Amino acid sequence: MRRGVRVLLFNLLKRRKKYAFGVDIGHSGLKIAVFKKEGGKKMVEKLHLRNFPPEVMSEGKVVDEEAVVRSLRDLWRGESFPKGTVVAAVPGGNVEVKKIRLPVMDKKELDRYVALEAERVFAMPFLSLVIDYVVLKEEKDYTDLLVVAVPREKVTMVRELFYKAGIELHVLEVNALALYHLLTFLDGERFKGLSVLLDVGKSTTTVVIILDGELLCAKEVFVGGDVVTEMIQNEEGLTYGEAEALKRGGFSQKPYKRKILDKFVISLGHELKLVLDSCRLWLESGEGEVKRVFYTGGGALLEDFDKAFEERFDVEVKSVYYLDFEGVLGEGGEALDRHSVALGLSIRGASV
Repeated sequence: MRRGVRVLLFNLLKRRKKYAFGVDIGHSGLKIAVFKKEGGKKMVEKLHLRNFPPEVMSEGKVVDEEAVVRSLRDLWRGESFPKGTVVAAVPGGNVEVKKIRLPVMDKKELDRYVALEAERVFAMPFLSLVIDYVVLKEEKDYTDLLVVAVPREKVTMVRELFYKAGIELHVLEVNALALYHLLTFLDGERFKGLSVLLDVGKSTTTVVIILDGELLCAKEVFVGGDVVTEMIQNEEGLTYGEAEALKRGGFSQKPYKRKILDKFVISLGHELKLVLDSCRLWLESGEGEVKRVFYTGGGALLEDFDKAFEERFDVEVKSVYYLDFEGVLGEGGEALDRHSVALGLSIRGASV
């Protein structure tokens, strides 16, 4: 996908702003990245985190809306953020991005056919979806597009959260595109062949498939760090909270660590294969082999996660921040991993 092309669901921007705020409402908490544009420079100014209690989010849904509104309002007022472009992501689950090909037609017909094709591809009634697309390539006989499909109820819910918090929302994105913005900012699209970007969260993982620098397809799957927590629970006979604490400190010393890591990466590998199979139409036989995997997210902070994945699937595995050769994002690796979606959203806001 061309660097200047961006897909977004809502863009109410009227003028450029000095600051951009990426807001990620995730299972583990509210994450905000502040990006500053000054002269020709763009830089991360600060990262913010407000943890959520376990009952606030469940399987990509906001269960306790008031808790999220309160966190948004308190953080915004407490930090006295300056005016800027606010970009948020739709919470994970049931969100897909896919490249499709349609015959050449006029704009009105294209809108209708995209909706019909989206219903077929995403296996959901198009009236229940918010659909957006960007034209990637126009040829004599066909048009290639990148289509985003999001459940309408999720879009409405996010807009309501910001409205109740008294915060003006300028752009609504999806996690996959936020991660792609981050990758392109780090010049990761220069790699040839098939690349995969995994953002491993608490309950979901966003799988982004990239071919020769172009986003091919993406999907959010329900495998995340909770899988490891549950396996530790079974091994030790602990409560969920005790197992989560052990995962964060002490798990690396346990004799069963590698067994659990292997099961975890096999689960991720299975989901990755399903996402790859869904976009095989675009892959020639020689392109179907994954050349490299970039990973990020709080769920991928387990010690030796990369080694276990690399050995199991015989593929190069690197943190996405391996690409930050000049250290332009600052901060420590763990802080950045937890804020990857928020960073991508703020980069999106700083690009307009």
